[in-house]
Amino acid sequence: MRVRKKMRFLLLMPIAIILWLLADQYLLCPTIDFPQSSPFTGTNIYNPYAGLDTNDIAVANFHAHSKAWSGLTNGKGSAMDIWRRYDSMGYSFNGVSQYFTIDAFNQTADNYVPVYEHGMNVKKTHQLVIGAQSVVWKDYIFPQTINNKQFIINKIAEDPNAMIVLNHPGMLSGYTKEDLQKLYNYDFVEILNPQAQSLAHWDAALSSGHAVFGLADDDVHNVFKNSLISRFYNIVYNTGKKTSGLYQSLKQGKHIAVWAPKVDSDNLSNKREKIDTYKILMQYAEITHDTIHVKFSQAIDTVKIIGQNGTIISQMTQKSEVFYHIKPTDSYIRVEYIIKDGTRFYMNPFFRY
Repeated sequence: MRVRKKMRFLLLMPIAIILWLLADQYLLCPTIDFPQSSPFTGTNIYNPYAGLDTNDIAVANFHAHSKAWSGLTNGKGSAMDIWRRYDSMGYSFNGVSQYFTIDAFNQTADNYVPVYEHGMNVKKTHQLVIGAQSVVWKDYIFPQTINNKQFIINKIAEDPNAMIVLNHPGMLSGYTKEDLQKLYNYDFVEILNPQAQSLAHWDAALSSGHAVFGLADDDVHNVFKNSLISRFYNIVYNTGKKTSGLYQSLKQGKHIAVWAPKVDSDNLSNKREKIDTYKILMQYAEITHDTIHVKFSQAIDTVKIIGQNGTIISQMTQKSEVFYHIKPTDSYIRVEYIIKDGTRFYMNPFFRY
């Protein structure tokens, strides 16, 4: 009899846990009153690159995994390996983004960035949390409603130091474009990631008047594999190579997200040489009398001007300087440029306020 009771208990316990998780997620999660979204308006234009110092340029990756949780999560090597490999390519900032853990390796360094990946759910609705002092454990395992997603974002945002990135939105529809039209209280969209490129999600947010910036990350799980490193990275200006300067520049949008084509023959030395060349391509980005002026160090193969709803407004070839007069109907403008080898650069938006 005792054996039967024990067996019954062991069978019923997982069912009870699942039922509780379902109730907590779909019945007890608060209903969020989302503010009305609308395109950017105003007579002023925000320039994320105002006061650009092209003598102070850093390269950064914020999303990388090493072996953690006794190997339960997918990652190889150590945090020291991640730092060593990215340092060898001239990176100034290396984020070791363990799941639900702020890795403390090199925490006394001037360029240490506390970061962790939040999210343990079937649809990969994850957040990268930069600058947090502690980990938020709350999450919803099953496919999340928009109320679930906003509740988790709000919980993470209770830490005033946390900068929140919506990770790989296009992966498994962890975030939909409709979500990005409504969600708020976050800072960045991870527009470039080996798992998903989420430019349409970014444009959905921008077109709805959400002033969020784009980031690119390797999301590497095997740092020893050269082909996985420096495919997606960020060029950041005016940091002074210190974490405090990095935070300020990220919040201002003073950075560019980069997508590099995969070249199997590239070793780390080749990649570093390319990065050192590419990070100085954009020399100037100013607004004068409602005209955006972007200057490059050489003729760029293709330059695209992107506007509301991700519409390509203009496309130019072989330009070392680009001028675009912002029309009254333009709520935001962002610039993409592509060089001959296929490397793509995504500038942050100029928007009305």
